[in-house]
Amino acid sequence: MFNFLGSLASLIGVVFSALAFVFSKRASTAARQARDAVVRQSLVEAMSRAAGIAAEIVMYLKTERTEAALLRVGDLMSHTSYLGGRWEARLAKKSRDNLARAHQQLRFMHEVFSASRLPRVEEAARLGEVGQQVIGIFSEEHGVAIKATETRDEPW
Repeated sequence: MFNFLGSLASLIGVVFSALAFVFSKRASTAARQARDAVVRQSLVEAMSRAAGIAAEIVMYLKTERTEAALLRVGDLMSHTSYLGGRWEARLAKKSRDNLARAHQQLRFMHEVFSASRLPRVEEAARLGEVGQQVIGIFSEEHGVAIKATETRDEPW
């Protein structure tokens, strides 16, 4: 009788252990998915901020506020470096290339704005084009980040 009860208790213990294992796996998966959703949302916000700064730069260009544009170009260069470093492992190659291209264009803008003179007419026109390209890059990457939150695509 005691053997039967001992075997039954052992069997019940194994069943409960298996159930606990299954539920812990489900909880672990749910926690990972929640963390990934928060991380993706953070990327969306970072790309949105970058697109907003790029739009400010173009607005400053149009209103000939060179000092303000120079400050925001510096801010966006720093933000772009942060994005590349923070998200490099999770971004698709195209996104990494886009960020590198945006950084190069911002460097060009910074050099022109840092000159001790006002930009020449052809430089001002080129700055406007570059500014629009930078807005396009960050708007595209913002869209890619939003899509990743909706579809859980990897890499982002």
